[in-house]
Amino acid sequence: MPKIDEVKEFIGFLKAIFILMLVIDTSLIAWMFKNFENESLTRLYIVSFMVFILCLAIGILFSKILEEIKKLKDL
Repeated sequence: MPKIDEVKEFIGFLKAIFILMLVIDTSLIAWMFKNFENESLTRLYIVSFMVFILCLAIGILFSKILEEIKKLKDL
């Protein structure tokens, strides 16, 4: 497979992971707002930490996707 097709496939794979992470992050935030009054404070802190980590991972993944797109321009 030519190098350009390889990079395109990798970008597609990264985009799929990106969308999955966004969906998980959004659902965790929605769960937090829905169950804010009923859940224990510890569980809310854990979910908040998970949301924070997911947001960081989404940012890192986004920069990796942009890096791969720039690599694609050079081919």
